[in-house]
Amino acid sequence: MRKQFPLFLLFAVTVILSSCSKDNNEEINATEASLIGTWNLTALETNDGRAVTIIEGESVVSDFTAVGKDFDSVIVFSENPQIVTSEGSYTTVLTTTVMGQTTTQEEPGENFFESDEWRLDGNLLYFRTGEEEIALTIIALSDSEITLRYTIDETIDALGTTISVKATYNMTLSK
Repeated sequence: MRKQFPLFLLFAVTVILSSCSKDNNEEINATEASLIGTWNLTALETNDGRAVTIIEGESVVSDFTAVGKDFDSVIVFSENPQIVTSEGSYTTVLTTTVMGQTTTQEEPGENFFESDEWRLDGNLLYFRTGEEEIALTIIALSDSEITLRYTIDETIDALGTTISVKATYNMTLSK
């Protein structure tokens, strides 16, 4: 179980990423026109990840960080219709500490936006796939760079186990 737990945790975090919460910071003067175009993923990280897993009534706390590297990922925001797509890849270095033991794994990542509809509302950038909509907060924006933040605070039940995950992810895109 101990060797399989980090993989299960990574799976759970990946599942939970599909449902993100709002994070309202100061207002950014973003416009739809400022988003249109081709962007490159240049940074992706979280430094405050925490998962609490309840297995057979026992709680196991896992702290984690995730840092992206080897970015070769392009994100395109189009208009009429407003669709965002991505292609390419990157690597996530996931460091997890469970019961005093730290492990580090590298996981490939690719195409995290797949023909999603997008819309802008103030400093919130919404993505919709089917019935699901998530919001990322624009925390910085210039002509050549945008920094987005999404916060996870979710609980899932899987395979008789309850996992609560909290983390704040920051993503930077550059033109």
